[in-house]
Amino acid sequence: MKNKKRRTNKKRRLKILPIVILIVLLILIGFGIYKKIEYDKLQDKITKENNLIENIKSHYNEYVITTKETSVYDEDNNIIGKINKDIELSLEDVEIDKDTKYFKLKDFEGSYILYEDVKVIDKLTEINNRYQNYIPFNKNITTKEKTVFYNENNEYVYEINKSYEFKIIIKDTDRYGVEFNNRLLYIKSDNVEKVYDNHNTDKSNVTGIPVFNYHAFYDENNETERKECNTSICHSKKQFKTHLDYFKENNILTIKMNEMEMYLDGKIQLPKSVLLTIDDGGRTTHAINMLTEYQMYATIFLVTSWFDAKTYPLTEYIELHSHGHNLHNGGECPGGQGGAIKCLAKDKLLEDLATARSLLNNTTSFCYPFYEYNQYAINILKEAGFTMAFVGEEGDMIAHIGVNKYRIPRFVIMTHTTMNDIKVLFNSVR
Repeated sequence: MKNKKRRTNKKRRLKILPIVILIVLLILIGFGIYKKIEYDKLQDKITKENNLIENIKSHYNEYVITTKETSVYDEDNNIIGKINKDIELSLEDVEIDKDTKYFKLKDFEGSYILYEDVKVIDKLTEINNRYQNYIPFNKNITTKEKTVFYNENNEYVYEINKSYEFKIIIKDTDRYGVEFNNRLLYIKSDNVEKVYDNHNTDKSNVTGIPVFNYHAFYDENNETERKECNTSICHSKKQFKTHLDYFKENNILTIKMNEMEMYLDGKIQLPKSVLLTIDDGGRTTHAINMLTEYQMYATIFLVTSWFDAKTYPLTEYIELHSHGHNLHNGGECPGGQGGAIKCLAKDKLLEDLATARSLLNNTTSFCYPFYEYNQYAINILKEAGFTMAFVGEEGDMIAHIGVNKYRIPRFVIMTHTTMNDIKVLFNSVR
């Protein structure tokens, strides 16, 4: 009986064993599948994290540019301002990991920007630092609680929820030029809480600016050029070099045309300066090359019917302004050399001046042909959209604040002009 029972139990165990083995196998397979799923999840997580880190890194560089108008944050992730689209920025060094959400801005102390709101650029556009040559006013402004910054073209750049104090560099009609983040930006007058006196400098605004008037240039070592350029208004490279050396040695700033106008309007203060002008546009290659070498600025008053402004050989140190389109013809009007602008029909003059302006980037600066003008000419220039006009030698040949901007005098350089003549002129301004 016992043996029979043992055989029965053994048979049962043999029947159960495959089930147990199957269960064990299923458990092992299930565990393997589970581990595989967990492993795949881990790998997927690692892959996603690596992809995320790579994505974040793809937005990071020392220099970036905003891809849209974006918020600025503080260390606690509170919004403290805005930055417009297409604004270049510098970033602080950062250790990037999967949790990196913000980049720290170098331009704004304690400020951050979302990494996804910027893209990488190789370098910053060169900043125009001409304003650093200006003498700041002894006046400051304090902005309201929210400060909005604009560029020179009145395009919004930054908006920061903070009041700032700035020294005034430019006093424009309805805005102030100030230095922020090592660049010149503007604050509109309605964003200013108060304007007050402050001692920013001991330097004084120059009392006047000489305007030099040249014509053609030649190389004194070139016999052909010497023969072809032999009038009293044809300047040798040697003569011109003595002038440039004098400006350099005496820290005389060569200014641009817009700076001349801002100075005359009382919008900026300048150290001892000079405005260099060259009439007509012929035989200027030597002057252009020398000015570029010295990194000094000059204006060429171009006769646009004689020379094509689009193909004129310019460098960043040369500006083109108007000498009329086809007005540099003698015998058109009574008196002097008969400059046409003194008497031609109004519609013809306006058409000529409009043509010249359209070819010269809509300039508002003009030089009278033959130095000849009258009140009729001035009225025509105003109607044509010009805001400044240059004559020849008048008065003390210095452009002072308050001068009639349609009769700005110039010191005409001749072959016989000496360095002593130039020194006397500069010694008359302080």
